Amino acid sequence: MDDAELNAIRQARLAELQKNASGGSSSPGPQQQQQASASNDMTQAILSRVLETEARERLSRVRIVRPDRAQAVESYILKLYSMGQINRKLSEKDVVEILDGISRDSQQKQSSKIVYDRKQTLDDDDEDDFFD
Repeated sequence: MDDAELNAIRQARLAELQKNASGGSSSPGPQQQQQASASNDMTQAILSRVLETEARERLSRVRIVRPDRAQAVESYILKLYSMGQINRKLSEKDVVEILDGISRDSQQKQSSKIVYDRKQTLDDDDEDDFFD
């Protein structure tokens, strides 16, 4: 896939999301739409500067299945970019590693451990056995 196809897919998905959002509630004002669009454009520009083509394709496939995970990866990459931690273009392997890390973090949050700490008590019957 090239950039034009990816952008077409993104635009179609965005239009679908806006259509679904406007069906249930009132649509945001034109100024809010412009700000959201500008923010989205800036995010996409940074991601295209930082990610290789294969990595962007992987992220778009993840977005289809798990939009929350794709958003988390994008936020993480943008945070790294803003702190100046990214020195080269990230490959598909790097994106997979980020996805694995996010998956591990969410599994740790979801897992719960129950620990039973029982105190040892002596029964009255047991004490009688000691004295006999």
